[in-house]
Amino acid sequence: MIGKQTFHKISIVFLYLFFVLSPFSISLSQIFAGASLFFLFLDFLWQKNIPRSESFFFFWILIYLGFLIYPLFHFEFSFWKQIVLKSEFGDVWMGFLLLHHANLSEQEKSNLKNAVFLGAVFLLLSGTISLFSPYRLAPFVMDGFQYVEGRRLPHQLGNLLGIFPFYLPIGFQSTHLTYGGMLALYLPSLFLKTYRSFPTFKKNNRSKFLFFSLLIFSFLGLVLLFLNQSRSVWFGLLFGFFLLSFQKKISLKKYLPWLGIGLLLVLVLLTLFYHNNWLFQRAIDDLFAKRSLENQRIWIHKMNFEILKDSFLLGIGSGNYPKEFITQAIPLVKVFPELYYDLSITPKSHAHFDFLHFWILGGLTSSIAYLCFLYWITKKILQVKKNNLIYLGFFSVIFAGSFQCFLLDDEVLLPFLGLLILLPSAPMGIKEKKKTIQKGQTQVYGILVFWIFISSAGAFYLSKTPAKDLFFHRARTEHNFPMAKAQSAINAKTAVPMPNGTKEIYFKLAGCLDHEMNFDTIPKVRVSPIQFFIHWEEIPDGHLPETLILEIRKRESFDQDKEYKVQAERIVKKESFTNLNQIQMIQVHPNEFLESLGKGIEFVDFGFLFSWKEKKPFLPRIEISGNCELITREMR
Repeated sequence: MIGKQTFHKISIVFLYLFFVLSPFSISLSQIFAGASLFFLFLDFLWQKNIPRSESFFFFWILIYLGFLIYPLFHFEFSFWKQIVLKSEFGDVWMGFLLLHHANLSEQEKSNLKNAVFLGAVFLLLSGTISLFSPYRLAPFVMDGFQYVEGRRLPHQLGNLLGIFPFYLPIGFQSTHLTYGGMLALYLPSLFLKTYRSFPTFKKNNRSKFLFFSLLIFSFLGLVLLFLNQSRSVWFGLLFGFFLLSFQKKISLKKYLPWLGIGLLLVLVLLTLFYHNNWLFQRAIDDLFAKRSLENQRIWIHKMNFEILKDSFLLGIGSGNYPKEFITQAIPLVKVFPELYYDLSITPKSHAHFDFLHFWILGGLTSSIAYLCFLYWITKKILQVKKNNLIYLGFFSVIFAGSFQCFLLDDEVLLPFLGLLILLPSAPMGIKEKKKTIQKGQTQVYGILVFWIFISSAGAFYLSKTPAKDLFFHRARTEHNFPMAKAQSAINAKTAVPMPNGTKEIYFKLAGCLDHEMNFDTIPKVRVSPIQFFIHWEEIPDGHLPETLILEIRKRESFDQDKEYKVQAERIVKKESFTNLNQIQMIQVHPNEFLESLGKGIEFVDFGFLFSWKEKKPFLPRIEISGNCELITREMR
């Protein structure tokens, strides 16, 4: 027999499973979240009650309703199924999780916080397994615990004790960014549990065991967060701690020595890792590089603000971002053909900035609704007395959302919304503290909004990078690692000095497509030859190479991140050159090396093996245009 609270209790059971098992599978988290909502609505029907909700629920739903404004003004019935089910608007159902907030008792919320803690433990365990797994866990498990040829492998970080390889930890998630976002949401519950257990650890052996176990897990969480290299999440957590500190009276003088020691240890650890790990070095270098080999945000933001310029009021509608991105890219590629490949592999599904993405899709309606949503959630979090550390992930994700669209990632969005339903339903009732709380709310929300607008201004600044600077040929080692010395020789003003004793150097020069193409045209075999110059003129300060063995290489032009496989390469021809103390022109006709005429778009790359006999070796400068075209003497 169905009791009065049956559906309500079943709904809570599914919520519990949702929090515990979300770290393992996005499918499981969606199933349990959906089941929880199903029984929540059944309970409303059974009780004949109208669902209770709060302001932040309406503002969150309004964000998604804003995505429909443009489609309503440009109504085409055939596209509505696509808009509702297969675009950003399709995620609107997740927002109904927020209805749980006003329909859960404080005891039920307390029990669900234990589920978040268990989820954090499972997230750390899966991250630890992935740290030492040569395969990505999710596809490895889905493929029956076997590696399928062509599946993308995880990035290797280094070797533990010089023997055991370890990898970028991503748990069961698809990317390291998703795993970093989930760490930001789940780890605070572990930190809070550890903090609460500290006063009791001296009572008995059981309490000591519990405290030290939690301390070890917390430390493990920080290690995984560090190795995960989600830089936006690192700074997001620090940003969240900063905001939460506004309502707490913290004596800096008391904690300053510990903060100093901790900061020193972190700096030493960062320095050691920076000098001994190429992947971490790249992660840090990208923070300070306006243009890096791996960073595509300049292209994205350039398109973002071009789209906003015409659609800032009503937006472009749900599901239209990829199409508008390409519309803005077409004229750019016509002027700079070399940009086609980089723009084609640049992610075009979203704006890589939560606030901008909501604004682009839903215009002012969605952007204002988003800011209002932030206000009400900030107010709720700051009304929690002592234990608001568990909601630290909210501020972290909002901060990190200025670098990635975390709120468009279902794996992050679902636990993000789930965490918010655990906020207390009623505000604090102590009247004398009300004024202090309101002041803290204003300060924190003001800083939050200031960050969003200052980061938007930074994105706008990036978008002003001249189009001609958006491309550069890449020089890499035999194993495809960036080579700084060779990179500096490309279009340099003078020859590049090499370390004394250098007898030979090998590197690959990449970036010449063998087809002409754009987003609105059919690719055709390139007619103009691929061409560049080696400036082998005599120099007074040292010696240029005696000989050069030049490889003409072909490489597949698909993106390995999308195809989950490594780009195949082959050497199609080798030529030998001797230094004649003059400019050497290299010319390749793409149709000479086609697999089948008119098919198989590929790169033409070059492998350089320079050799020296004399001391004071110098690397000759290589002069090449962006599209590897003819360079006239006037241009040089």
